[in-house]
Formats: sequence, C-alpha cells, structure tokens
Amino acid sequence: MYENEKVDEDDAKKLASDLNAIFQKTSAKESTGVEDLFVKIGKKFLNPNSDEGGAKNEQRNDKSKSIKLNKKNAEGNAKKGCC
Repeated sequence: MYENEKVDEDDAKKLASDLNAIFQKTSAKESTGVEDLFVKIGKKFLNPNSDEGGAKNEQRNDKSKSIKLNKKNAEGNAKKGCC
C-alpha cells in the first residue's frame, strides 16, 4: 500500500469492475503506473473487444491504431517523468 493511500484496494477494484472501468494504481509523484494506465485507456477505446475493454481478446495488426507514448524531447532523448 502507498503511504498516503485512503481507499481500500479491494473496494476500488470492485467499484471499477461494477462500473466496467479500469483499475490501475498510479503515482505521479513516484512516476509509477501512469504510462500503464494510459496504455490501458488507449487499448480500451481503440479495441473495445480486448481484455481491457470487453470479454473478447483480439490481436490487431493495424498500425494506424497503435499507441506510442515514448515521445522524444528536442535533444532526441526519451522523455522521463511527468513533465
């Protein structure tokens, strides 16, 4: 559990399941889980029949609908952290 966590994880998972929402623990301060959450969100909306968006798991080879989060800064290095 995170130091300042206020919500019981099992309660949060159940609520997310009841709402057909994504459950993902994140910390912007520690830079953990944020990228995974954005990938899950993208998959849910780009492929609603995948595990993240529904019951059926399909593999897609359609590169026009892929997600790339590792953007590079002006120096050509991958950006790290939140900003």
